[in-house]
Amino acid sequence: GSNHTIATTSPQSGGTGTQYVWSDWSDGGNISHTVTPTVNTTYTANFDTEYYLTMTAGTGGTVTPSSGWRGDGESVQIEAFPDAGYSFAGWTGTGSGSYTGSSNPVQITMNGPIEQTASFSLDDILVTVNTSPAGRSFTVDGTTYTTQQIFSTNHTIVIENN
Repeated sequence: GSNHTIATTSPQSGGTGTQYVWSDWSDGGNISHTVTPTVNTTYTANFDTEYYLTMTAGTGGTVTPSSGWRGDGESVQIEAFPDAGYSFAGWTGTGSGSYTGSSNPVQITMNGPIEQTASFSLDDILVTVNTSPAGRSFTVDGTTYTTQQIFSTNHTIVIENN
């Protein structure tokens, strides 16, 4: 019949990338509350498990969502956005429920701490070479052309005067 205060703290660490967040007491009370049992009684503090999602973007893009805590079993859509001049190359994931592959966006499931990294590749820069008037000759890397040509890497271009 005497009063007692029962309380817990939240969140509580569960080790690297895992935490426990208080959800409720078995008697419906607040995280800290007074109880006055008159018979043998058990009070249970219930916690939800959360895992940390680490999101990283390689050079050439960004990712969503941001890194943060997610609930156990939660489905999370991850997406990569390449910057101008870059293309999405793929995901590398570690942890239970992570994803490795080229789908974008993609769903992952938080079955434990997850690290997801998006990779991007630099796009080829295309250069078109032609003459005006048409039919004049030009040389690229020692080869002479008289029609429009498209190149995608570094080249030496020589325009002949004739």
